[in-house]
Amino acid sequence: MRRFGKKVLIICLSLVLMGLSKTVSAHDLWINVEDYTPEAGKHIRVTLGYGHYYLSPGSEVMPQEYLGKIYIISPNGRHLKLKPDFQGGYKTVASLQDKGTYLVVATKKGMFFTKTTEGYRRGKSKKGLKNVISCTYSVKYAKAIVNVGGKGGNSFSRSIGHKLEIIPLEDPANLSEGDYFPVKILYNKKPLSTVIFATYAGFSTEKNTFAYATKTDKEGIGKIKILKSGIWLIKVGYKAPYPNPKECDQYSFSATLTFEVK
Repeated sequence: MRRFGKKVLIICLSLVLMGLSKTVSAHDLWINVEDYTPEAGKHIRVTLGYGHYYLSPGSEVMPQEYLGKIYIISPNGRHLKLKPDFQGGYKTVASLQDKGTYLVVATKKGMFFTKTTEGYRRGKSKKGLKNVISCTYSVKYAKAIVNVGGKGGNSFSRSIGHKLEIIPLEDPANLSEGDYFPVKILYNKKPLSTVIFATYAGFSTEKNTFAYATKTDKEGIGKIKILKSGIWLIKVGYKAPYPNPKECDQYSFSATLTFEVK
């Protein structure tokens, strides 16, 4: 009986892992911050990671023409601008004088991806295409937490209205290795029961590889165990039917959060 139970458990885990692998197959967007704990009076510089190699040298930088929005929310709730700086990078327009916890926000322009028998058509819906297999409209969101001159304020933990959103429930400046980092996942501003993936810089250089995974509860809250200090990335994804099936089949949303634990 015990052997039978073990076999069932192995089969179930295999099926779960097969399902999870499908949720992490698409390109994702995340924010790489040059310094997550700068002193007050410094600029924040970031690049936008893009691809399957999370926090790894194998990842790409998202082309600037794909950018939807990028801005920073200060500890007191002000929205601050970033501008293109170096190749593929951005920096704050002005140096940051206020101490506290800032939230960097970036979005990628929504885009159709349609698969046909002749290959993928980027930026094209089903309309006017022949031999269509499937169509997805992709939407990507990213956040990063930066502590300027120390922690302070709670702007980073407020919802900013993304369709799919990761909301930190704790300032990473309060965390240490071995702690649990609670986050809340919202879809359409409502709690979402879903799987959360997380990894840290240096864990792996393999494609679509994460160090930790957990599931949210009915309130949309999940806890990531900080396995080691360093730079971390959290990722969630969600698919929903597209309202006009003649144009496209589904939405694919992804959201990421990057931060550092000292």
